[in-house]
Amino acid sequence: MRHTRALAALATVAALTAAPAASAKAPPAGKYDCTISGSTLFGRLVIVDGRRYTHRGTRGTYRTSAKRISRKNALGQVERFWRISFQGGSLRGVSGRWYPTPTSTSVTHEIALKDPTDGFERIYCDRWKSQN
Repeated sequence: MRHTRALAALATVAALTAAPAASAKAPPAGKYDCTISGSTLFGRLVIVDGRRYTHRGTRGTYRTSAKRISRKNALGQVERFWRISFQGGSLRGVSGRWYPTPTSTSVTHEIALKDPTDGFERIYCDRWKSQN
């Protein structure tokens, strides 16, 4: 009886530790053309994989939220997005959100970043249909 309880406890611990952690949803890999306030070029952001990126010749890592966030914007429309923050490279310390865009445009995904000087969202990186 004592051995059965010990084996059951070990099996429970093994099952709990083997369960995969919730993984964060990353933006699709590819090239994103970035502008500040829609007119000034900010360079090309390349999402390499689920945690690495390049921008202006530097390499770095980023993190995204595991859960999709929903909120109402100033017009009362519901926005759904994931948070993103950059840990290294030229975008170190920059944060924002990423989301798929409506299918009516040629932009497939957008990453909206906050300007690190004032925290206002004004840097927009767009992934176009014709790009990888």
